[in-house]
Amino acid sequence: MSDLISAIISGIAQGVPLFIVASGLTLIFGVLRILNFAHGAFFMLGAFVLTTLLSGQSVNLPVFLLAAVAAAGALALLGAAADTVVFRKLYGTDHMIPLLASYALLVTLDGLALMIWGNRPRSQASVEGLGGSVRIGDIRIASYDLLLLVIGIVIGAALFFVLQKTQMGKTVRAVSIDEQMARALGVPARKVQVGVFAVGAALAGLSGALMAPLVSVDVGLAPTFAIQSFAIVIIGGLGSIGGALTAALILGIADSLAVNFAPGLSGFSLYIAVALVLLLRPQGLAKKRVGGH
Repeated sequence: MSDLISAIISGIAQGVPLFIVASGLTLIFGVLRILNFAHGAFFMLGAFVLTTLLSGQSVNLPVFLLAAVAAAGALALLGAAADTVVFRKLYGTDHMIPLLASYALLVTLDGLALMIWGNRPRSQASVEGLGGSVRIGDIRIASYDLLLLVIGIVIGAALFFVLQKTQMGKTVRAVSIDEQMARALGVPARKVQVGVFAVGAALAGLSGALMAPLVSVDVGLAPTFAIQSFAIVIIGGLGSIGGALTAALILGIADSLAVNFAPGLSGFSLYIAVALVLLLRPQGLAKKRVGGH
């Protein structure tokens, strides 16, 4: 039983970075109606930026968090630039056109990453003091997993509060529901579009930075996490932040249980979950979208 509880807690922690990166993708689709394949590249670049800032060295927690925030900020700027240069003219067009444009952006960013960092995998040492584990009775929990859990709670609560309880959130929801009417009422829709894309990219970059100590940082991260992000969005429901959270936790726990109790299924749990949801509930787990529709 203690092994099972430990695996579930570890799975929840694994689901946190998936939720963060998928919430950015969900936010972009919920407001802008764009399925952004390049989201995986934003994740990858966040990891690369963090390892560059820290030179792969172990640092204390405040420095690590500051570097992660800096990586998110850098990706926010890149996201704003991508929206302005690539997607600005594509809003309102057929879904396939921005999808192809985002794939082209993914390939371009992969190439730039190879030019800047090369094809040799990079590694990031664990945060000082968080390389071990904490024991609670018979349950052992990795210290870094606890950090991820706390960060996930903070980000989830912040997204809910901003979208549901603030004037900024009302503005975002207005653009999501009816952009033309929002413009007629004086809402700066263009600024909202840029801001949403920047925030979505920043969330992907932050997730990549947080995952850097746990993965081998190379260009292979882009397609891997693009696929996982899209799987979470499909399972959770297109445009639903709550659905993305539920789906990310389900996938994280499923993968953790597979690793611990059924290694042969490790890596396949993602596709099994997607197949089951498409079969039983094609619209996804959640009904409510960013715009409340």
